[in-house]
Amino acid sequence: MKKLHVILIVLVFSQLIAPSCSKKSSGSTPACQIITIVDQLGTTTTTFNITYNNAGQISTEQYVNSGTNYNKVFTYISSTENITTNNGTTTTTDSITQNSDGLIESDYNQSGTTQTVSLYTYSGTELQKEVTTVNGGTPVTTTYTWSNGNPVSSSDGTTTTTYTYNTKPTEVGDYFQIVQLLNYGGTFVKTANQLTGYSVGSTIENVNYTYDNTGKITALTGTSGSTVENITYQYSCN
Repeated sequence: MKKLHVILIVLVFSQLIAPSCSKKSSGSTPACQIITIVDQLGTTTTTFNITYNNAGQISTEQYVNSGTNYNKVFTYISSTENITTNNGTTTTTDSITQNSDGLIESDYNQSGTTQTVSLYTYSGTELQKEVTTVNGGTPVTTTYTWSNGNPVSSSDGTTTTTYTYNTKPTEVGDYFQIVQLLNYGGTFVKTANQLTGYSVGSTIENVNYTYDNTGKITALTGTSGSTVENITYQYSCN
């Protein structure tokens, strides 16, 4: 599973061998759901089209990356989620189990001959530790530190990442929410507020949001050095 620091949303999609995560449905469909995302990074535009099932869970996701068509299909049976990602050449699968809070307990990802197993430990709903093993090799352990309902740092023993937030409540369309929606179909870390930036090593990412008159996020801009990524959303509302 990819760690919380994901430099740019487009770059995340080139790492499809990484496992996926999801959120257990609350049983009611949200008032507004993102159905189209347009991601502009330099001269590259990626458009994501998303559908949902009757329970409000993501059902399919389709997009084109570097000329390749990707199709992701999500299925749910009780506390288990299965995700299949196909690009016409290769297929990646995830088998995910969730706890009673809808948070991941284990994730088994298979991509070709590579199997990645991730196990998660929580304190309440706050992720404390993630242990990931690839093809039975040496486990990598990442620990998280929380404050005021948000992860403020994470470390795998070699690299430490720090995160900052605004005072607005987290919602669909904020940085962590959209990265997790597109990559994992739901939320594996529940933050209280919206991410405004993070730093890992010499890399600093700043995030700014655009809101409509109801407070809904309509766009996100991520800036890292001279690299600027603009993301806009289209919603379907009940």
